[in-house]
Amino acid sequence: MDILRRTSTRCVLLFARTAAQEARAKNLSRARGLFALARRRVTAAARSLPGIDLLVAGPGGALPQRGRCFAERLANAFADARALGYEEIVAVPTDVPRLGRRQLAAAFRRLATASVVLGPSPDGGAYLIGCRSDPSELFTGVHWQTSRTFADLAANAPSLAVLDPLEDVDRWADVAALAAGPDREVAALLRDPGFVEDFRRPTALLLSHPLFNRPPPPALPFAAS
Repeated sequence: MDILRRTSTRCVLLFARTAAQEARAKNLSRARGLFALARRRVTAAARSLPGIDLLVAGPGGALPQRGRCFAERLANAFADARALGYEEIVAVPTDVPRLGRRQLAAAFRRLATASVVLGPSPDGGAYLIGCRSDPSELFTGVHWQTSRTFADLAANAPSLAVLDPLEDVDRWADVAALAAGPDREVAALLRDPGFVEDFRRPTALLLSHPLFNRPPPPALPFAAS
């Protein structure tokens, strides 16, 4: 278990599940390696930022996840981080493989002038939530884990900065999109013969499946900055 030694008033709050838990929760058992990569990347990125602590809420972390549902667990994680003395908190999950140092550093830079920073997902969710005050009002009435999450959070924010969109992984279509995307390490993992064999069908077939040819989601209501 990570033992917390606070050295700053700023932290990355990794709201975490193990790779196996992430894969099981999303019925993507063969994508466990992808979730493991996502967690390794964001952990390394957070630890590389000077003057910023990494605080893990979840298995193996310094904080447990407390609550009966996602909304309660996230709100409690923020409250626990604030109780430890953190004032600027940037929360991220373990299902965004392309999330790294650039996005985390940008989030803390933007918190210097905005009270809230959000990282939008193309499906209408948010892969990053940062704030420098009690998030109770920010979280009021939010439809979590839906296509309305980002819009609800943005509407509640007193002042807002928006990062570039990044994909989270919730379904096979997301896995296929990453396989065809610009991230070489992720694409290499998904095209590795062992990984493809574990899927029991070539990546090319995944990409051609009708499930992966849905119309794009509606445009985000806020431009990234």
